[in-house]
Amino acid sequence: MEWKGDNLHFRNCVLTMGCGIVIIGPSGSGKTTLLRCMNLLETPTSGSLTIGGREVNFNLNKRLSQTEILALRKQTGMVFQGFNLFPHMTALENVMEGQVTVLKRPKTQAAERAQALLEKVGLSQKKDSYPYQLSGGQQQRVAIARTMAMEPSVFLFDEPTSALDPELAAEVLKVMKDLSLEGMTMVVVTHKMSFARDVAHKIIFMDEGVILEEGSPQEFFNNISNQRLKQFLNLIED
Repeated sequence: MEWKGDNLHFRNCVLTMGCGIVIIGPSGSGKTTLLRCMNLLETPTSGSLTIGGREVNFNLNKRLSQTEILALRKQTGMVFQGFNLFPHMTALENVMEGQVTVLKRPKTQAAERAQALLEKVGLSQKKDSYPYQLSGGQQQRVAIARTMAMEPSVFLFDEPTSALDPELAAEVLKVMKDLSLEGMTMVVVTHKMSFARDVAHKIIFMDEGVILEEGSPQEFFNNISNQRLKQFLNLIED
């Protein structure tokens, strides 16, 4: 994935297979907006975005067609803070739904794939449970399995553990770390610095809509020169 956008001061970022980018910064700094630009839930005013060999150029004078938007969006899978599971569907049905309606897989094949993915995230025994019967951590793991079922080129995580207590957050972070080790490409907005140290290939620090710093975890945590970044890290637990 490559992103170029002068208005974001993020000139060139390339994600290779299994690469992970972690985006950090104070609330309101533009982290989620940047993430939403990557799957066109928000439309950038300039620059270009390339995912899986498909490039989209942005211009205030040119409106993207729905075909362009959907083609690029199929390359991404987004996991939100609030899980966004269908409340009237079981865990298995939630993971099946996109496969059947978007990928047009036969229900039998979709069910087999959903079962395998729920097992992968440690929830095979919960396949017949509805969201209200699951803990927050379990719901988020179902949401991750649902995203995996769509086989995107890149996973986008928007503070996936912010609504969870530490124990449940640890469940979700373990699944994400396992996915990273298996070669999943991901961009993660998080305040979990331990996750950034363990998983990220590159960390980006944003403040007031601008990317102020980007570098490897070693550079970020061992060789900090930016005073605003120092101030932010001093206030962050974990």
